[in-house]
Amino acid sequence: MTQCQAILEVLERGNTITPAEAYELCGTLACHSRIAELRERGYYIVCELIETTSHKHVGRYSLLEPIPFAGWI
Repeated sequence: MTQCQAILEVLERGNTITPAEAYELCGTLACHSRIAELRERGYYIVCELIETTSHKHVGRYSLLEPIPFAGWI
């Protein structure tokens, strides 16, 4: 399983992931790069900036379901 596949599996289960969690769960130190690769493949991944207990700011990524286009109203 690739790092992208591992991250995507976490996100598809409805969970979020931070860079520290990506390292722990998926073995990647390049979480942002893997997320960028998934976005290039068409996945709609958003990033929310959160503050850690050590007062650092990190991104927390989540996968959003695409909204189907229903045509013009």
